[in-house]
Parts: sequence; C-alpha cells; structure tokens
Amino acid sequence: MSTQLWLTVAPAHLRNVGETLATHPEIAAAVTGPANLVANGIFRIPANLYANIDQDLSALPGTHSIDTAPTLREVKRLATPFLLHARGPSSDRTRR
Repeated sequence: MSTQLWLTVAPAHLRNVGETLATHPEIAAAVTGPANLVANGIFRIPANLYANIDQDLSALPGTHSIDTAPTLREVKRLATPFLLHARGPSSDRTRR
C-alpha cells in the first residue's frame, strides 16, 4: 500500500526528523514541500502504516502534525513497487 505522508515539523527539528525518516525501510523518499517535509511510504497492510505513525513518526520531537493519503487503488503505474521485486524468482518480472 503506497501512502503519501505530509509532516509539519518545527524548523529546529526538520533535519532530525528528515534523517530519521531516511532510516525507515518503508519510506522511499523525502523532500521539502508545502508541509515542509513530504515522504512516500510503502506498507504491506494498513496496520503497518498506523503503527509507523503511532509508534515512530509521532514520537519524533518537533512533529506537529501528520497527514496521510493512502492509495487504495492504482489505475496506472510506471514501475513495479520495489518490495515486489524482493520476493525473488516468483516475481512478475522473472515469469515469462
């Protein structure tokens, strides 16, 4: 489940929160944006997203709010999610 996350972080804590996000394997990218930090995460199930927000992101000092936009259904994708390739020989890429 791909999810866009918008975090509003106090400027003094922006570097720490950004560096911490970079250590999370579920977070694919983080850049500055209108919320001052935008990240894209890939979670296996909604419970993993909730746990990440509840236990990890909300505990980061300076984080004022977190908005999310889970993708419930993709109509078109330019590339296969990287987690699907991690399965090995049974992935769609290797079946022919």
